[in-house]
Amino acid sequence: MPEPTDRHGLEILSSEECDRLLTGGVIGRIAFVAAGEPVILPVNYRYHRGTIVLRTGRGEKLDAAGLAAPCAFEVDDWDEATRQGWSVVVRGTMEEVYRPDEVAELEALGLRPWASPEVRHIWIRIRPDEITGRRLR
Repeated sequence: MPEPTDRHGLEILSSEECDRLLTGGVIGRIAFVAAGEPVILPVNYRYHRGTIVLRTGRGEKLDAAGLAAPCAFEVDDWDEATRQGWSVVVRGTMEEVYRPDEVAELEALGLRPWASPEVRHIWIRIRPDEITGRRLR
């Protein structure tokens, strides 16, 4: 049976495949609105218990999380030589992780920020409302 495709002929990824690709990813992009303007930032992350988790310091991401702001997160891969790739998009809500037991669980994941780790000690979680993925073969 052929894989389902969207109106552009891209393969629609199953939720299991999206989970697998999110789990295997290292860096993605988070998109949200800050001060009325769209912002997209690269972040390293983990996919943990069906949520995206990342570390941050004081700033726009933390401010948006404090407002339980809607956001999007995207992870992808592309092979220029074969012209094949995939993309997974998560739409959801950002929130700061406060509870000591949850923070301890996230600390055990071993996620270390690549940039300025000494100030990125606050955990943010994205609770997905929707996860979708596409693949170009």
